[in-house]
Amino acid sequence: MVLGGDSRRQVLAHLLERKSGSTVDEMIAAVGLSRTAVNQHLMVLGREGFVRKAELRRTGGRPGQLYVLTEEGTNLFPKKYAWFSRLLIQTLREQMGEEQLGRYMYDLGVRMSADLIPRLVGKNRVERVAEIVNIMNETGFRAVAIAAQKGDKIPRVQCTNCVYHDLSKDYPEVCRFDIGFLSGLMGAEVDHQTCMQRGGEECRFRFKPLS
Repeated sequence: MVLGGDSRRQVLAHLLERKSGSTVDEMIAAVGLSRTAVNQHLMVLGREGFVRKAELRRTGGRPGQLYVLTEEGTNLFPKKYAWFSRLLIQTLREQMGEEQLGRYMYDLGVRMSADLIPRLVGKNRVERVAEIVNIMNETGFRAVAIAAQKGDKIPRVQCTNCVYHDLSKDYPEVCRFDIGFLSGLMGAEVDHQTCMQRGGEECRFRFKPLS
């Protein structure tokens, strides 16, 4: 969602500053909008999941209904995740070196896969690939399973985007996270056959046969 007009941004910004919540009367005083306009914005923002009603504020007079931002509402405001990630990876590379950073990212991917293993229990290797594709799509990838090629018994995974594209362009060690993540999910080594950062049109992963 785009924040909308200036008046809606004002309502959101006011609620961002008032973590404990704000009443309609307080919003009217703070942003200079009419009661009708404030209520209309709250109705839309509430329907879209960005604002919710909190407890009533009890004072000496009539209790006032409080409104607060939801987590989704807070996430509408810009954050510097890319800047922070780049700083973190650069610092780790300086301290560890490229080879050790690659191993660290691989191990991190394996650890991150552990919580998702229950989704794969009881599935054969072909079914696991299908579920792994579902998991990747849930995390922002555009992933599909492609038919097994000569010598393989299970499909391969192909992604047409990289959720770390800008970061991995300068720090290819980040790609090792995906290798570790997929390896942990399948319980097998992964061959990163093609990579968009190496000139490929997509990233393609092959699960190596079990020994």
